[in-house]
Amino acid sequence: MKKLLALVLFVGLSAWAQAPVALVNGEPITKEELDSATRLNQILFNLYFQYPQFAQVLLGTPEGKAFLDRYQREVLENLILRKIQLQEARARGLAPSSARVDELVNQALDYIKSYYGLSDEELVAELAAEGLTLEQFKAQLAGQAQEQALLEALKEAVIGEVQVSDEEIAAYYAQNPGQFLDAQGNLQPLAEVENQIFSVLLAQKKDQVWEAWLKEAREKADVQINL
Repeated sequence: MKKLLALVLFVGLSAWAQAPVALVNGEPITKEELDSATRLNQILFNLYFQYPQFAQVLLGTPEGKAFLDRYQREVLENLILRKIQLQEARARGLAPSSARVDELVNQALDYIKSYYGLSDEELVAELAAEGLTLEQFKAQLAGQAQEQALLEALKEAVIGEVQVSDEEIAAYYAQNPGQFLDAQGNLQPLAEVENQIFSVLLAQKKDQVWEAWLKEAREKADVQINL
């Protein structure tokens, strides 16, 4: 009973805690946003009834509580990075195309129908039981899709100018000959594999540029954590 009470208190306090858990350049991240991202309330509730001993360890030991704290902080850090990216995208005046937003909404709908095994008619019926029309649900998805498309636009703006030179391709070819052997063990000519090398190097350089940008943006951001 004590462990169930601890779970109830955890869920209840999470629901009532309205103070921001972080401020990112003055913009808040609320406890509600963090709870939605971690889904800890649902996870712990399910764990208590399916694996009560595991739930008791998580809620009733210093090690378990430390694990939960670490999980929340890692999720919060992801939310902070997302907030920083959205702020930068808006500061640059970026705007996703309506076509991309519609594409993301349709992808989400297709995923939901596939995951739950629903036909179009069954999805409409399920939504109606929740008091929603399909158009209202799509409008909710569109809000999330707008943000996702905005993040994509920012990333493209950051990495879109990355180039790979002929010298870089030649150097990679010379330094990694074992990657370019044919079935007989002979080294393939550079001309036959340069497109392959270009794709590899371009992906690597884009990842490096993006990670460097994220690191710098995080360091420059004014972030206050109140978790």
